[in-house]
Amino acid sequence: MKVFDTDHFIARIREAAQDDRAVRRIREIMEGAVRNPQAVSDSLGPFEGDDIVLYEDDTISIQHCRFDPGLHVPPHDHRITAIIGVFEGGEINHFYVVDENQLVLKTTKKVMPGDVISMGPEAIHSVEPGSDECGYAIHVYLGPLSDTERSLYDWDSGTEYRYTKDKYNELLRHTA
Repeated sequence: MKVFDTDHFIARIREAAQDDRAVRRIREIMEGAVRNPQAVSDSLGPFEGDDIVLYEDDTISIQHCRFDPGLHVPPHDHRITAIIGVFEGGEINHFYVVDENQLVLKTTKKVMPGDVISMGPEAIHSVEPGSDECGYAIHVYLGPLSDTERSLYDWDSGTEYRYTKDKYNELLRHTA
């Protein structure tokens, strides 16, 4: 069985982030990694609590993310490009635009183990797990996510708020 080497993956992603074709190169590396989702899962494993930062500097952030059944992450932006590779469970990403002070659902994309999606810095999305199990993925951001001013959006009015943990928890939907 092929083994997923987290340190090697991070090194390759960091190198690719310096390329003029960073999104394309990172996506190719991610696709290669999640082609064997079990190997990634065996290496990273499940976890409890907040997302795990695998690496972050001024140019890139790499996170091990989890989405719990019964919870729907509120609409938010990243303001930097994101490449997401799912390796367990799944994610349902709902993409929105703000139109005349309303949040309008434009499209939904179900991302299952082995799938990769990319989104630009202008994307607004919400996320829920793609099954009755926790969803696990690697999220790569082309910038320092922890230092990026981001926004959350009210589900109904589309009102934009500064991204804070308190506002996130206030807007988090419990679906179960």
